Amino acid sequence: MEIRQIEYFLSIVDTGSFSAAADEHYISQSSLSKMIIALEKELAVPLFDRSKRKVSLTEAGEAFLRHARKLNDNYKGMLIELDGYKSTADSFSVAAIPVLPQYGIATTVSQFRDKFPHIHFSLEEIDGLNILPALTEQRFDLAFTRHNYIDHDQFESLEISKDKLLLVVSKKNRHADRSSISLQELANDNFILFDKVTDLHKLIMDECGKAGFEPTIFYSSHRKVSVVGLVATNIGIALMPAKSYEYHRQPDVLAIPLDEDIECNMVLVYLKPRQLPDTAKLFVDFMKQTAGN
Repeated sequence: MEIRQIEYFLSIVDTGSFSAAADEHYISQSSLSKMIIALEKELAVPLFDRSKRKVSLTEAGEAFLRHARKLNDNYKGMLIELDGYKSTADSFSVAAIPVLPQYGIATTVSQFRDKFPHIHFSLEEIDGLNILPALTEQRFDLAFTRHNYIDHDQFESLEISKDKLLLVVSKKNRHADRSSISLQELANDNFILFDKVTDLHKLIMDECGKAGFEPTIFYSSHRKVSVVGLVATNIGIALMPAKSYEYHRQPDVLAIPLDEDIECNMVLVYLKPRQLPDTAKLFVDFMKQTAGN
């Protein structure tokens, strides 16, 4: 039995469906179903009644639920208690969305390593929507992400770089001669979007919703170079941070400012109640000095 099987089981119970639980964990419904089936085989009892349209627990499932919640709570408590032992005085961990070179952060991290070669730390790239949950679970000490969905009652954040969304189109696109454009004017266009696991996907969907429409998604990709490449063929348009556009720009595309000012600033973030290792505090101070220059 794996802890993630218990987490998936609890998500199904809490959300009321396999599909919603799969979305919550950013995995396919088939993958989640296989994990639950494996759990049921190990326990030798069915946990869910799948004969009805709405999924429900069997009697065995109800019994397992009580233990599953305790196991999950104990697991999280163990992680928090052991964190003080694994975060030694000379090490820390950082999570980051995959944009560090575009904001000069990779260069700054390299400068930190050069200045403090004795300090050990790890830097791991993970998807945008997984960043804050990973910090909450204390899998990382710090994280580089965008500012849009940070709960400032729960997290401290340091602004690293300002950025905002632009419209990116092919030079052959009907909007190409515009000096600026509103989101509402894009309601009938095909969109090339970033994957659902990215923070930009949620931001773009939310902003289009505020403008009164749900975008028609022609294609989605995790890679910004793929998004720009598809836009260049004029099969769709994209909303993209200005710094990402500058980093990945191609000769057949151009950027148009939006009438709406939609910021997507890069920040360094960490949990408020957590006591950071001294070296992590040093890293934060170093980033603060660099961001201020």
